[in-house]
Amino acid sequence: MPSLSSFPQQNAGHAFLESLTRASGTASDGGFNSTFTWAALIAVVAVIAAFVYRWFDKIAKLLEKASVTLDALVVELDKLADKTAKKADLEELKELLSRVKQDERRFPKIPFGTIVATIEAYEKTTVTEECAKRLTRVLANRRYVDEALKLSREQGTRIADIRAAINDVQRVINRKLLR
Repeated sequence: MPSLSSFPQQNAGHAFLESLTRASGTASDGGFNSTFTWAALIAVVAVIAAFVYRWFDKIAKLLEKASVTLDALVVELDKLADKTAKKADLEELKELLSRVKQDERRFPKIPFGTIVATIEAYEKTTVTEECAKRLTRVLANRRYVDEALKLSREQGTRIADIRAAINDVQRVINRKLLR
């Protein structure tokens, strides 16, 4: 019997140790038999394995969602690559950018930040509505054509940068999913 002069936590620890020593004894000693101890150990290992599997499964599902977002981003970039983008053309891109930012917060070790930075740089190269209206009215005006061509070239390089960043991130995601 544990002493009553010690704190309850110490008494509980002492009783726990006594039950462990009894559990390691034989069934005739009045403790747990070894079959029960092994079954309990196997059950604990199974619970831990199930927890780890669920955690990895949850991470894998989130990574797959991120990969789907990146695929949609590539499709949207293909649409934007065919034209000189205006602010109004970027609605879908902004929605996908917000999803990529969420993925960046979920997985800080995966370089989603490079995608975000390059998309934000791409958004700065869009043609203003005023410039687009002038281009449609007066295509012969050299100054507006040069400005549109310059912005179009910048957009093309930004799209290439975004695609390179997306490829890097997808490579990282695939490596993590194959583990």
